[in-house]
Amino acid sequence: MDRNSFHTLVLLTKEVGGLTDSKYMSSSEKLAMFLNILAHHEKNRSIKVDYIRSGWSVSQAFNECLKVILKLAPLLLVNPKPVLEDELDDRWRWFKGCLGALDGTYIQIRVPSKDKPRYRTRKGEIATNVLGVCDKNLNFTYVLPGWEGSAADSRVLRNAITQTNGNYYLCDGGYTNGNGFLSPYRGYRYWLSDWQGENPPPQCREELFNMKHARARNAIERTFGLLKGHWGILRSPSWYSVKIHNRIISACCLIHNFIRREMEVDPLEIDVEEQVEYQQDNIDVVESSQEWTTWRDELAQSMWNAYLNN
Repeated sequence: MDRNSFHTLVLLTKEVGGLTDSKYMSSSEKLAMFLNILAHHEKNRSIKVDYIRSGWSVSQAFNECLKVILKLAPLLLVNPKPVLEDELDDRWRWFKGCLGALDGTYIQIRVPSKDKPRYRTRKGEIATNVLGVCDKNLNFTYVLPGWEGSAADSRVLRNAITQTNGNYYLCDGGYTNGNGFLSPYRGYRYWLSDWQGENPPPQCREELFNMKHARARNAIERTFGLLKGHWGILRSPSWYSVKIHNRIISACCLIHNFIRREMEVDPLEIDVEEQVEYQQDNIDVVESSQEWTTWRDELAQSMWNAYLNN
């Protein structure tokens, strides 16, 4: 985050979030400490030395800033807008009405021994699963940290994401192809690496659809890549409670959107086209739909016809 963006964020947290100067610490210093902890996963003892503050003051400032950033969610979460008929971006022009892409990513955490079975991934890591939804400009439109597939969380997902009003999201093959969710064809090449190097071009309409789908849906992988690139606290386990850690994840996503809105150039936005994360735990709370499958077939055929005519 550059200096101008930082000062803009300070004003936003004060005027909207209610961040206040204390007797011995300004709002700017509180926010600077908070961002330092998020970006570099600095420990309390390091921050208190760097800023010549007590550990208690550092902790108080961190918790205050965390609450303030979360209050900014209505301003910083982007309202999803469907891809229009005149879309020029080649990645998205076939997906009229699409609201963006969704996927999950694992973020390692520390939990009590009794809770470890709930948070253990198939790779044996202890992590929380974060559902993220982004638009084509890599802004988060929805974030659900800490879901483990419980019935309650499934209802949250269904209620929050499936109210698409005829629009839809792109998701990978681990998700059901149903109303509001457009997934690729299973049993055909899909991942971006399948189309690179000496691999042959698409051989049928299903492969062509999967290739175009993968290129557009990769937006969520790039978004997660930028998120973890900015915030070191998401790259290794911390000692915060699961509840606080989930709030930290949400705050990082909100500041990610702020950076994309305020900075013309994000120095971390390098070529991440090949960055792919594999969703280990499938989301199956959306019922499949024959109507949706038929529409996918028609879209794939339109792509194939255009491909053959070029």
